[in-house]
Amino acid sequence: MLLNVALHFRCAFAQFSPSGYPQAAMESALEPITEAEPSGAPAELPLVIGEIAREQSQVVCRSSDGRQATLSTFAGRHARIGDEVLVAGTADAAAAEAYIRKTKSRRADVYEAAVSYAALPRLDQRGEVCVSIEVKNPQLAIKNIHVPCSVIRDYFFAANQGLGWKCQPSFYHLLQLSKNSKLKDLRLGYTLRRMELIKEKASNVEVATLERAYNMLADPDLRAVYDEVRSDPDAPVPFPYSGFGSLVLQGERYRDSETFYAARILAFLPDRQRRTIPVRLSKLDYFDDYAIIRDRRRGVEVIIDHQLLPIRWEPGWSQWRHHISATVEVSAEFIHTGRYRLRKGQWKLIEWDTALPSRTELELPEGLEDAIIEARRTHTRFGRFWRQVDNLRKHVEQIPTERKELRNLCSGLGMPGDFDIAQVTWRPDYDPYYYDELNKRARNMFVFRDEYIFDLERAIVAEIPKAGHATYVFAKPRDLGDWVWDYAKTTRQEIRLNRNNVAEALGFQGRVMHGKQKSEWLRDFQAKVGESSSSLMSNTQSNR
Repeated sequence: MLLNVALHFRCAFAQFSPSGYPQAAMESALEPITEAEPSGAPAELPLVIGEIAREQSQVVCRSSDGRQATLSTFAGRHARIGDEVLVAGTADAAAAEAYIRKTKSRRADVYEAAVSYAALPRLDQRGEVCVSIEVKNPQLAIKNIHVPCSVIRDYFFAANQGLGWKCQPSFYHLLQLSKNSKLKDLRLGYTLRRMELIKEKASNVEVATLERAYNMLADPDLRAVYDEVRSDPDAPVPFPYSGFGSLVLQGERYRDSETFYAARILAFLPDRQRRTIPVRLSKLDYFDDYAIIRDRRRGVEVIIDHQLLPIRWEPGWSQWRHHISATVEVSAEFIHTGRYRLRKGQWKLIEWDTALPSRTELELPEGLEDAIIEARRTHTRFGRFWRQVDNLRKHVEQIPTERKELRNLCSGLGMPGDFDIAQVTWRPDYDPYYYDELNKRARNMFVFRDEYIFDLERAIVAEIPKAGHATYVFAKPRDLGDWVWDYAKTTRQEIRLNRNNVAEALGFQGRVMHGKQKSEWLRDFQAKVGESSSSLMSNTQSNR
């Protein structure tokens, strides 16, 4: 059933923003597209269909001289005796690119291709707003697909593709919800309505359409586009997912043989894969009605509603999310997408995967509510003593301060005895894993500038509690106090460049990058400090 949903109705939709496409990269939306005049005769096609064998997952077309071409199910269902076929690839496997020319009927030609980026909608020479889509690895001389926005609208944004746009029921009507429904209401409405359809033994078509409606409305940007096109059917409509998938279309090839003009989309199968990833709740961006996971390292984006994460939140959470230590496991079907963004003065295509709301699940850890309460309590306390914390920051900016002394300063400023001194310089994007591994090995710790200096059994370690930095390892000095003051007189850059032999004087052993795999960091760190993978110091100080 899932395959039928994915292939027949393409229920998957990904995030795009009408205003998020770079004008400079795509040319102005008002600049006309230069087109060649259409020709009724595309390039010569080598195979004339004399026999069609329809199999479960493909269609085999044979000519009178014994040659054959294998098509996908979607393209093959439109093949007829007498049509001319050109495919890319072998004759046995279903072609990723195929062209079917209708020679004995007035029907439009059929073209199937793997596509990549779909550009910003813009006007063509006839005054029609269209989208240009790149063909991925073209082998049949067609490099671009020209799709009118009205065609995109009628395929992706229509609840019933058999009706004209003016007669279309709304997605809200399918879900039996109002236009002002919150995101959590959408998921609940979709779940209940889907159960009803299954109980009524509704067709796969109805179930797939319901899922498509939910995925459209559960994405805030897609929902905005849908609401706009409902009020203005002629509004420019971007291609969902910005392309990236397999397209089957009806239309005609231009005379230059490099452009195919689509009159109708027959099928779109987006690039997709099932993934399960752990995500720290501190990585979420919280809004009124939903939260978003954006993991740049993994290249994923997930929209979370209150039904998936049944805890109360508000936008203010984003101010103290770094205190939340809990991790959730996200399992979802991810759709490949992308967008052009300005990087260092140049427009570059940035690609990532976005999760289908209807195929997203969260596994919550035990004690989640307690972790949330503790994080909020920490934030409240931190905000309450913001003046004292500001004074502490100014102090450690000038003077390396040992952990015990810093706690005494906190007490003198009227702060509670269990105040976490590590929070004085802690950055929201820092992963506590590195701190915990260092802290449990440390005999003592100093706070200086924006760094922690850990006194280990065999080494001294300097750590900046911020994402993207490295762990600096130094040989064990004879006098820790003198070493700390010598370290305070230099910078990391001077140490890396060994200016005036400062690295040698401090006993610099090297740095360990915070890479993608924490296990690699731990292995390299243990090697630097001379610690075997099976040994760990008995000193497991846990107070920061």
